[in-house]
Amino acid sequence: MKKLLLLIVFVIFLTNGFAQNQNIKVMTYNIRCGYCEDSSSVNNWSNRKYLVAYLIKSHNPDLIGLQEAEMFQVKELIEMLDEYDWYGVSREDGKVKGESTAILYKKKRFKPLSKKTLWLSETPNRISKGWDAALNRTVTIIKFRDKKLKQEFYYANTHFDHIGEKARTESSRLVIDLLSKYCEDYPVMFSGDLNYTSASDGYKILSEKLFDSKITSENENGGNITFNGFGNDIQPDNKIDFIFVNDKVEVLNHKIDTTTFNGLFPSDHYPVISEIKLK
Repeated sequence: MKKLLLLIVFVIFLTNGFAQNQNIKVMTYNIRCGYCEDSSSVNNWSNRKYLVAYLIKSHNPDLIGLQEAEMFQVKELIEMLDEYDWYGVSREDGKVKGESTAILYKKKRFKPLSKKTLWLSETPNRISKGWDAALNRTVTIIKFRDKKLKQEFYYANTHFDHIGEKARTESSRLVIDLLSKYCEDYPVMFSGDLNYTSASDGYKILSEKLFDSKITSENENGGNITFNGFGNDIQPDNKIDFIFVNDKVEVLNHKIDTTTFNGLFPSDHYPVISEIKLK
Protein backbone atom coordinates (compact mmCIF):
# COMPACT_ATOMS: atom_id res chain seq x y z
CA MET A 1 0.00 0.00 0.00
CA LYS A 2 2.82 2.37 0.90
CA LYS A 3 4.56 1.66 -2.41
CA LEU A 4 1.31 2.29 -4.28
CA LEU A 5 0.88 5.67 -2.57
CA LEU A 6 4.45 6.61 -3.37
CA LEU A 7 3.89 5.63 -7.00
CA ILE A 8 0.72 7.77 -7.18
CA VAL A 9 2.54 10.76 -5.67
CA PHE A 10 5.41 10.28 -8.14
CA VAL A 11 3.01 10.12 -11.10
CA ILE A 12 1.21 13.27 -9.92
CA PHE A 13 4.56 15.04 -9.56
CA LEU A 14 5.60 14.04 -13.06
CA THR A 15 2.22 15.02 -14.50
CA ASN A 16 2.23 18.43 -12.83
CA GLY A 17 5.83 19.04 -13.88
CA PHE A 18 5.02 18.05 -17.45
CA ALA A 19 1.97 20.33 -17.49
CA GLN A 20 3.94 23.28 -16.18
CA ASN A 21 6.60 22.78 -18.81
CA GLN A 22 3.96 23.05 -21.53
CA ASN A 23 3.03 26.58 -20.48
CA ILE A 24 4.54 29.67 -22.10
CA LYS A 25 5.41 32.74 -20.07
CA VAL A 26 5.14 36.02 -21.97
CA MET A 27 6.53 39.36 -20.80
CA THR A 28 5.98 42.80 -22.29
CA TYR A 29 8.39 45.47 -21.10
CA ASN A 30 9.06 49.06 -22.08
CA ILE A 31 12.68 49.34 -20.94
CA ARG A 32 13.03 53.09 -21.64
CA CYS A 33 15.36 54.18 -24.42
CA GLY A 34 19.07 54.13 -23.73
CA TYR A 35 19.84 57.74 -24.59
CA CYS A 36 16.78 59.35 -22.99
CA GLU A 37 18.45 60.25 -19.70
CA ASP A 38 21.69 62.12 -19.24
CA SER A 39 24.73 60.01 -18.38
CA SER A 40 24.82 61.64 -14.93
CA SER A 41 21.26 60.56 -14.13
CA VAL A 42 20.57 57.64 -11.82
CA ASN A 43 18.01 56.56 -14.42
CA ASN A 44 20.54 56.37 -17.24
CA TRP A 45 20.56 52.96 -18.95
CA SER A 46 24.09 52.23 -17.74
CA ASN A 47 22.72 52.20 -14.19
CA ARG A 48 19.49 50.38 -14.97
CA LYS A 49 20.46 47.60 -17.35
CA TYR A 50 21.49 45.18 -14.62
CA LEU A 51 18.18 45.74 -12.82
CA VAL A 52 16.25 45.10 -16.03
CA ALA A 53 18.22 41.92 -16.70
CA TYR A 54 17.74 40.75 -13.11
CA LEU A 55 14.00 41.37 -13.29
CA ILE A 56 13.76 39.41 -16.54
CA LYS A 57 15.78 36.53 -15.08
CA SER A 58 13.60 36.45 -11.98
CA HIS A 59 10.52 35.75 -14.11
CA ASN A 60 12.32 33.57 -16.66
CA PRO A 61 9.88 34.35 -19.49
CA ASP A 62 9.89 32.30 -22.67
CA LEU A 63 8.99 35.28 -24.86
CA ILE A 64 9.69 38.96 -24.27
CA GLY A 65 8.30 41.89 -26.22
CA LEU A 66 10.42 44.99 -25.66
CA GLN A 67 9.53 48.60 -26.38
CA GLU A 68 11.87 51.59 -26.76
CA ALA A 69 14.67 49.07 -27.19
CA GLU A 70 17.63 50.58 -29.01
CA MET A 71 19.92 48.10 -30.69
CA PHE A 72 22.76 48.50 -28.22
CA GLN A 73 20.34 47.90 -25.35
CA VAL A 74 19.08 44.67 -26.89
CA LYS A 75 22.63 43.46 -27.45
CA GLU A 76 23.64 44.26 -23.88
CA LEU A 77 20.62 42.39 -22.55
CA ILE A 78 21.38 39.39 -24.74
CA GLU A 79 24.91 39.30 -23.34
CA MET A 80 23.41 39.00 -19.85
CA LEU A 81 20.57 36.70 -20.95
CA ASP A 82 22.39 34.28 -23.20
CA GLU A 83 19.57 31.71 -23.31
CA TYR A 84 17.68 34.09 -25.61
CA ASP A 85 17.91 34.98 -29.25
CA TRP A 86 16.08 37.94 -30.76
CA TYR A 87 14.72 39.71 -33.79
CA GLY A 88 13.96 43.37 -34.36
CA VAL A 89 14.85 46.37 -36.51
CA SER A 90 14.92 50.06 -35.70
CA ARG A 91 11.93 52.19 -36.59
CA GLU A 92 14.03 54.95 -38.18
CA ASP A 93 15.94 53.11 -40.90
CA GLY A 94 14.75 49.50 -40.67
CA LYS A 95 18.20 48.55 -39.44
CA VAL A 96 19.96 49.93 -36.37
CA LYS A 97 19.05 53.61 -35.97
CA GLY A 98 16.63 54.32 -33.15
CA GLU A 99 14.20 52.33 -31.07
CA SER A 100 12.71 48.94 -31.89
CA THR A 101 9.93 46.62 -30.81
CA ALA A 102 12.31 43.67 -30.57
CA ILE A 103 11.17 40.21 -29.53
CA LEU A 104 13.40 37.97 -27.42
CA TYR A 105 12.76 34.23 -27.31
CA LYS A 106 14.20 31.12 -25.67
CA LYS A 107 16.32 29.79 -28.51
CA LYS A 108 16.32 26.17 -27.30
CA ARG A 109 12.54 26.03 -27.27
CA PHE A 110 11.37 28.17 -30.19
CA LYS A 111 12.24 28.23 -33.86
CA PRO A 112 11.21 31.35 -35.83
CA LEU A 113 9.58 30.30 -39.10
CA SER A 114 8.97 33.80 -40.40
CA LYS A 115 9.61 37.27 -39.04
CA LYS A 116 8.87 40.78 -40.18
CA THR A 117 8.58 44.37 -39.04
CA LEU A 118 5.84 46.63 -40.34
CA TRP A 119 5.30 50.34 -39.82
CA LEU A 120 2.12 51.59 -38.20
CA SER A 121 1.00 53.85 -41.02
CA GLU A 122 -0.95 54.00 -44.23
CA THR A 123 2.09 52.36 -45.91
CA PRO A 124 3.10 49.60 -43.46
CA ASN A 125 5.61 47.97 -45.80
CA ARG A 126 7.71 51.14 -45.99
CA ILE A 127 9.60 53.08 -43.33
CA SER A 128 6.98 55.67 -42.52
CA LYS A 129 5.05 57.69 -39.96
CA GLY A 130 1.30 57.28 -39.85
CA TRP A 131 -1.69 59.58 -39.38
CA ASP A 132 -1.06 62.17 -36.63
CA ALA A 133 1.81 60.26 -34.97
CA ALA A 134 4.78 62.18 -33.66
CA LEU A 135 7.21 59.36 -34.42
CA ASN A 136 7.67 56.31 -36.59
CA ARG A 137 6.06 53.28 -34.94
CA THR A 138 6.41 49.59 -35.71
CA VAL A 139 4.96 46.17 -35.01
CA THR A 140 7.15 43.07 -34.99
CA ILE A 141 5.49 39.79 -35.98
CA ILE A 142 7.10 36.35 -35.68
CA LYS A 143 5.65 32.96 -36.52
CA PHE A 144 7.19 30.44 -34.11
CA ARG A 145 7.34 26.70 -33.86
CA ASP A 146 7.39 25.47 -30.28
CA LYS A 147 9.87 22.59 -30.49
CA LYS A 148 8.60 21.18 -27.21
CA LEU A 149 4.91 21.18 -28.13
CA LYS A 150 5.40 20.67 -31.88
CA GLN A 151 2.95 23.52 -32.36
CA GLU A 152 3.04 26.77 -34.36
CA PHE A 153 1.82 30.17 -33.22
CA TYR A 154 2.20 33.90 -33.87
CA TYR A 155 3.53 36.53 -31.52
CA ALA A 156 3.34 40.26 -32.31
CA ASN A 157 4.79 43.13 -30.30
CA THR A 158 4.36 46.89 -30.73
CA HIS A 159 4.58 50.42 -29.31
CA PHE A 160 1.82 52.86 -30.29
CA ASP A 161 2.40 56.59 -30.58
CA HIS A 162 2.35 58.71 -27.44
CA ILE A 163 0.92 61.86 -29.09
CA GLY A 164 -1.39 60.99 -31.97
CA GLU A 165 -4.80 59.82 -30.81
CA LYS A 166 -5.86 59.02 -34.35
CA ALA A 167 -2.60 57.14 -34.86
CA ARG A 168 -3.32 54.97 -31.83
CA THR A 169 -6.84 54.20 -33.02
CA GLU A 170 -5.79 53.48 -36.59
CA SER A 171 -2.82 51.42 -35.37
CA SER A 172 -5.30 49.27 -33.45
CA ARG A 173 -7.29 48.70 -36.64
CA LEU A 174 -4.14 47.90 -38.60
CA VAL A 175 -2.95 45.39 -36.00
CA ILE A 176 -6.32 43.65 -36.01
CA ASP A 177 -6.26 43.48 -39.81
CA LEU A 178 -2.74 42.02 -39.74
CA LEU A 179 -3.43 39.43 -37.04
CA SER A 180 -6.94 38.41 -38.12
CA LYS A 181 -5.50 36.40 -41.00
CA TYR A 182 -3.73 34.15 -38.46
CA CYS A 183 -6.39 33.94 -35.74
CA GLU A 184 -8.52 31.26 -37.41
CA ASP A 185 -5.73 28.71 -37.68
CA TYR A 186 -3.13 29.57 -35.03
CA PRO A 187 -2.78 30.67 -31.43
CA VAL A 188 -1.94 34.40 -31.45
CA MET A 189 -0.39 36.61 -28.77
CA PHE A 190 -0.03 40.35 -29.03
CA SER A 191 1.79 42.62 -26.58
CA GLY A 192 2.85 46.22 -26.33
CA ASP A 193 2.91 49.65 -24.82
CA LEU A 194 -0.27 50.99 -26.39
CA ASN A 195 -0.19 54.43 -24.76
CA TYR A 196 -3.88 54.18 -23.93
CA THR A 197 -5.98 52.62 -21.20
CA SER A 198 -8.86 50.16 -21.42
CA ALA A 199 -11.29 53.10 -21.68
CA SER A 200 -10.01 54.11 -25.13
CA ASP A 201 -11.51 53.45 -28.55
CA GLY A 202 -8.35 51.63 -29.62
CA TYR A 203 -8.68 49.14 -26.79
CA LYS A 204 -12.28 48.47 -27.80
CA ILE A 205 -11.17 47.82 -31.38
CA LEU A 206 -8.58 45.29 -30.24
CA SER A 207 -11.10 43.64 -27.91
CA GLU A 208 -13.43 42.87 -30.82
CA LYS A 209 -11.03 40.13 -31.94
CA LEU A 210 -8.59 39.59 -29.08
CA PHE A 211 -8.83 39.13 -25.32
CA ASP A 212 -7.00 41.13 -22.67
CA SER A 213 -5.01 38.63 -20.61
CA LYS A 214 -5.74 40.59 -17.44
CA ILE A 215 -9.48 40.13 -17.95
CA THR A 216 -9.41 36.46 -18.97
CA SER A 217 -6.73 35.36 -16.52
CA GLU A 218 -7.54 32.77 -13.89
CA ASN A 219 -5.30 34.68 -11.47
CA GLU A 220 -4.07 38.27 -11.65
CA ASN A 221 -2.13 40.50 -9.30
CA GLY A 222 0.03 43.61 -9.22
CA GLY A 223 -2.62 46.29 -9.49
CA ASN A 224 -3.66 48.32 -12.54
CA ILE A 225 -0.74 50.67 -13.20
CA THR A 226 2.11 50.06 -15.65
CA PHE A 227 3.54 53.54 -16.25
CA ASN A 228 5.47 54.93 -13.27
CA GLY A 229 7.65 57.74 -14.66
CA PHE A 230 10.55 56.45 -12.53
CA GLY A 231 8.29 56.92 -9.53
CA ASN A 232 7.43 60.51 -10.40
CA ASP A 233 4.21 59.98 -12.34
CA ILE A 234 2.14 57.20 -10.78
CA GLN A 235 -1.55 57.71 -11.58
CA PRO A 236 -4.47 55.46 -10.64
CA ASP A 237 -5.49 52.88 -13.28
CA ASN A 238 -2.80 54.06 -15.70
CA LYS A 239 -2.33 50.64 -17.28
CA ILE A 240 -1.09 51.19 -20.83
CA ASP A 241 0.93 47.98 -21.34
CA PHE A 242 -1.01 44.89 -22.38
CA ILE A 243 -0.83 41.28 -23.44
CA PHE A 244 -3.71 40.15 -25.67
CA VAL A 245 -4.48 36.64 -26.93
CA ASN A 246 -6.95 35.01 -29.29
CA ASP A 247 -9.40 32.22 -28.44
CA LYS A 248 -6.81 29.51 -29.05
CA VAL A 249 -4.84 30.61 -25.98
CA GLU A 250 -5.74 30.02 -22.34
CA VAL A 251 -4.44 32.62 -19.87
CA LEU A 252 -3.38 31.08 -16.55
CA ASN A 253 -2.18 34.20 -14.77
CA HIS A 254 -1.40 37.89 -15.21
CA LYS A 255 1.03 39.95 -13.18
CA ILE A 256 2.37 43.50 -13.09
CA ASP A 257 5.75 43.51 -11.36
CA THR A 258 6.22 46.71 -9.34
CA THR A 259 9.61 45.72 -7.90
CA THR A 260 12.09 48.50 -7.13
CA PHE A 261 15.64 48.21 -5.84
CA ASN A 262 16.47 50.50 -2.92
CA GLY A 263 14.22 53.12 -4.46
CA LEU A 264 15.59 52.65 -8.00
CA PHE A 265 13.16 51.84 -10.80
CA PRO A 266 14.43 49.48 -13.53
CA SER A 267 12.37 51.45 -16.05
CA ASP A 268 9.67 54.08 -16.25
CA HIS A 269 7.24 51.23 -16.95
CA TYR A 270 6.51 48.10 -14.96
CA PRO A 271 6.71 44.82 -16.88
CA VAL A 272 3.57 42.76 -17.49
CA ILE A 273 3.83 38.98 -17.38
CA SER A 274 1.28 36.35 -18.37
CA GLU A 275 1.57 32.59 -18.29
CA ILE A 276 -0.46 31.04 -21.05
CA LYS A 277 -1.27 27.66 -22.52
CA LEU A 278 -1.83 26.96 -26.20
CA LYS A 279 -5.12 25.17 -26.85
